[in-house]
Amino acid sequence: MISVLIPIYNFNVAKLVKDLHAQLNYANVDFEIILGDDASSEPHANDKLINLQGVSYFSLPENIGRARMRNLLAEKASFPCLLFMDCDAAVLSSSYINNYILEISRNSKPVCIIGGVAYRPQKPNPKYYLRWHYGKERETSDATIRNLKPYKSFTSFNAVFSKSVFDIVKFDESFSTYGNEDTFFGNQLRSAKVPVVHINNPLYHDGLDTNEDYLKKVETSIDNLISLLNARKIDSGFINENKLLAIYFKCKSLRSLPFIRMFYKLFLNNIRQKILRKPSIFWLDLYKLGYLVKNF
Repeated sequence: MISVLIPIYNFNVAKLVKDLHAQLNYANVDFEIILGDDASSEPHANDKLINLQGVSYFSLPENIGRARMRNLLAEKASFPCLLFMDCDAAVLSSSYINNYILEISRNSKPVCIIGGVAYRPQKPNPKYYLRWHYGKERETSDATIRNLKPYKSFTSFNAVFSKSVFDIVKFDESFSTYGNEDTFFGNQLRSAKVPVVHINNPLYHDGLDTNEDYLKKVETSIDNLISLLNARKIDSGFINENKLLAIYFKCKSLRSLPFIRMFYKLFLNNIRQKILRKPSIFWLDLYKLGYLVKNF
């Protein structure tokens, strides 16, 4: 009935897989768990998980990126329902699998179901605070809120797809680095009119980046946006639902970009250092706009 697909990069998924395996057995459904290691540079004993019935593992000799790995996992899946999750997730609820099975049974047509993301309530070490704070403020919300703009809130961190969805749309493999591949895929689902349903069935996001690493990922994600703009892959619907692009094009329409570009050329690095010294969502938003204006 369900294929659990977990792309791995430099993370030990033993606890996650064992928790899922126990819930799947308890639910008494046909299942498989496929682990795909995308050429991790740090060794973990994830291959030993194949001792669990229904678990398979493969490792690639070269890194192919998040989008291609997800498509590859979908191709290898045997069952009609695909449950994707990131390797740095952790099970929050003992009814996690049953919640998805119940929602799947309610949908006879191809559909995408998003469970959501949660963050531990305890503040982490200060060097991880920016990623944790951003996640708490911007990524966690009730399904009722997410369903108001279902495609904007799309994330493959914790999502179920009908396998037939991948006959309609796949993850864009031009994304070889982190950032905005989920946003773009959500837009593709909207264009293909694939229903996206949000439910309250979150996983914890435990793999927090350091403040410095997360800021680098933010920059990479904006570089991906710029590549999409240059390739003319972004439509008006995508722009309207992307806060950063909506502000950018509003500034462009007001002919204020030259002044903004001049300001950020002088102060962008100062803002970056300010964020690293004292992480702030406000300053992060300003930095994102400045980085886009400066580089596009």
